[in-house]
Parts: sequence; structure tokens; C-alpha cells
Amino acid sequence: MALAFTLVDSWDDGRRVHIAGTVAASGNYTTGGDTLDLTPIEALGVPTTQPPILGTAWMDGLAGYDYVFTPGAALNSGTVKIFQDAGAAGPFAELTAGAYPSAITGDTVTFYGIFPRLQ
Repeated sequence: MALAFTLVDSWDDGRRVHIAGTVAASGNYTTGGDTLDLTPIEALGVPTTQPPILGTAWMDGLAGYDYVFTPGAALNSGTVKIFQDAGAAGPFAELTAGAYPSAITGDTVTFYGIFPRLQ
């Protein structure tokens, strides 16, 4: 398991469901992005079964890497690309495939997304 989601808070504004959580990295990064499975929110009673609305979910960390989340067709198929300031490789090159660096595995990575409500 490369990326694991933990729910921190959720709320329903009457039209959409808002989700806040953390993401922990372990294992290896895959070029093109790793899958982020958000299905744990279903087991916690969050009233949605659909992925975040496109353009309404983002991730942020403290270790200097950029995390870009792209929703998939289902809760378990979103992807996260990680970018770094790679010096000679140019600004914000994608992290190379291989073991996650300790700066990422030890980072505090937060997630916020807006999801459609169950109808």
C-alpha cells in the first residue's frame, strides 16, 4: 500500500459533503501517480459513494513537495502525482519511480475534497 487515507473531519453543507483528512505514504512511488483509495469514508458513514467533484480536491504537505490529486471514476481510483524542485532536472519535475524518500513518508500531508451527496 503506497498511499493511505485517514479521515479527520467531514461535514454536509446541505448540497455537498466536505472531507478533510491526512494521507500517509509508504512503499514505492509509481511514475504517473499512485492510487489514493478514499473508500474508508464509506465505512465511517460519510454520505457519499462518488469521487470528489473535479477541481474541488487538493492536497498539501510541509516537506517541499507538491501533491496533485486527480479524481478517478470511483472513490478508490483517484491518483496522486508528486512533484519536486529537481534543480538541474528543472522546476517541479515528477518524483522518480522508486522508494518514497523519508521527507515524504515523514511529511504531514493533508487532503480536502468536496463530494456529491447521496441523493
